Amino acid sequence: MSLKLVDQAVIYVGGLGTRLKKLTKKTPKPLIRVNKKPFLNHVIKNLSRFGFREVILLCYYKSELFFKKYHNKNIYGIKIKCIKEKKQLGTAGSLLNAKILLKKNFLLCNGDTYFDINLNDLCSNFFKFRREVFVALKKSKNNKRYDEFILKKNRIVAIGKKNKNHSILNSGYYIVSKNILKYLKNKKSLEKEVFKILIDNNKIYGKVYDNINNKFIDIGVPKDLIKSTNFIKKVIQKRALFLDRDGVINKDTGYVHRKKDFIWRKNIVNFIKKYNDNNFYVFVITNQSGVGRGYYSELDVINLHTWIKNQLRQKGANIDEFLFSPYFKKSKIKKYRLGKKMRKPNIGMISKIKKKWKINMKDSLLIGDQETDKETAINAGIKFKILKYEKFLK
Repeated sequence: MSLKLVDQAVIYVGGLGTRLKKLTKKTPKPLIRVNKKPFLNHVIKNLSRFGFREVILLCYYKSELFFKKYHNKNIYGIKIKCIKEKKQLGTAGSLLNAKILLKKNFLLCNGDTYFDINLNDLCSNFFKFRREVFVALKKSKNNKRYDEFILKKNRIVAIGKKNKNHSILNSGYYIVSKNILKYLKNKKSLEKEVFKILIDNNKIYGKVYDNINNKFIDIGVPKDLIKSTNFIKKVIQKRALFLDRDGVINKDTGYVHRKKDFIWRKNIVNFIKKYNDNNFYVFVITNQSGVGRGYYSELDVINLHTWIKNQLRQKGANIDEFLFSPYFKKSKIKKYRLGKKMRKPNIGMISKIKKKWKINMKDSLLIGDQETDKETAINAGIKFKILKYEKFLK
């Protein structure tokens, strides 16, 4: 059975940026620098967290800048291709123009917006409801610009007029089936033309992401562009959940390194997803002396971790990174007799994660089932909870 995963993202980057005037005269909106990087880089890096491995950039305005910077490049583990519109085709036409590159299902978003949500939850809902489009919606208490989406449970039943008081709005983040292409011929606007057809045919559903941590920004608006530096700083510096693996995510049956021997702990998937939904980073830090002992290889561990991540993605959950220590004092292989600082209760794995990710350590947490996990948390200066399964994972 094939995995129900989405690993391709398609990003609109062709807008003229007329509202930003002088700023976009030489630089397209997505390439405006925020925190020393093009805003688009922040969008792409966030996609990489959730397992996306391919990005298609739909270009028009100053397309040569995108081709020079991104075309056929690999950034944050994502392969990027650019496609150019000869004339401005609109959100429907530009998507149709890219049909040869589109996979069966893909994420579609704008290169000048950032919505800090659990994208794996968005993907899993797409497969759950099996419609052509699943929309990430957001709430707004002061809506002056956008049309309101009317929902009946998860079904989008209408797009209404602007509502200043309390609106459910389109974030511009969608999971889309390639089947949508049959609705795009001779259409210019995806939102104003195609969505109405999908509504009439019960082909578009959505979910409101209204957690207090689900921050959104659109830098196409001058006042939001001013806020973008602080916005990016806040969304990339998150609390972290550090998890031991054997005994926490799976039953510890001894030197687990193959998926056929991997037994999920009850409720752990929903438990991890709860932290994903509340905008925590989630990391696995695990001692794997079986490598140093010669019982299995590093590649065996990496392959198992890839499988675990993909299984979680299907359920709307996510592990941001797996780290493991192969250290064994009496290993026959020299490199595995070194690196003791990486083995818990030493904090080498946590230190390595801290260098790569922006983490609010004060409000972070480590969960394990051994005293060594507790010692690791104490050494790292973070909170710790010993796992008592039936009580804890509720």
